Amino acid sequence: MITRVGTGASTTVRPYVPQDRERVLELIEGDRLPGRPAVTSSMLGHVLAGCCPGDAAASLLEEPRTDVAVDRSGEIVGVVGWAVRAQDGAGLLLWLHCVEDDQVIAAVLVRHMLEQAGRRTVRAFEAPTAISFAGLPVRSRRGTAVALEAAGFSRQDGWSFLHHRLDTLRRLPYGVIDITECADPYGWYVRLREKDGTHIGRAVVSRPVEGTSVLEWITLAPQPDGSGHTLLQQCLAHLADRSVREITVLLDIPADHSWGPVRDLHRQAGFHEIDQLRPYTRRP
Repeated sequence: MITRVGTGASTTVRPYVPQDRERVLELIEGDRLPGRPAVTSSMLGHVLAGCCPGDAAASLLEEPRTDVAVDRSGEIVGVVGWAVRAQDGAGLLLWLHCVEDDQVIAAVLVRHMLEQAGRRTVRAFEAPTAISFAGLPVRSRRGTAVALEAAGFSRQDGWSFLHHRLDTLRRLPYGVIDITECADPYGWYVRLREKDGTHIGRAVVSRPVEGTSVLEWITLAPQPDGSGHTLLQQCLAHLADRSVREITVLLDIPADHSWGPVRDLHRQAGFHEIDQLRPYTRRP
């Protein structure tokens, strides 16, 4: 199906075809956040098939679709991927990228997706995909956020996206650490201990891609002097020794925005907030 929209029908929305791959990868690259690896053709293939991390099969989504917006000259200026969830019939706007996060193009793609999905609840950026975390980066993708809200979507609680460059880490004397491989999630299990074997912390990090890992979770023994961030720095220093150059972490955003000690721990260890990732919901 081809939809013509905009003044003088200058923008056309049509189904994605394999020849669009390189241009779509360029659009995705233009929105890449610090600490995120470049999206490969293989990763794009997974998201085109509707596969999400943790899904047993793409059949969890009914008829995953990808459509592109094309301008009058034939240039692809935007792309949107969406599907219907088999479990509850909800529409899922899985991913969307457009030229310079243009609000007008984003609005065209959002409207197109809603028209095709029909009258149903639609959830946008709710689930992670093979190319992204869950949640729209609302600061760096302001045009898409505005387009969603103008179309009736409501912003939901999300995550703070933090980033740390480990090549800036000041080398510290640190205790003993054990690193072993784990399968769920696929990565490394990290155990911090004193020389006498006393347990002081555990963490799981994803296996690095292009020198970048995700800190999936960490738990540290309480430190009477409040130096828990030093233990986290020790963990990061060991990861740097294993060629991890950058690390990211997602922290839940409290409903009342009253950040607690977990946020302080990461900030003191050298993490900085890059953006806030927010899912959206629109009810019929």
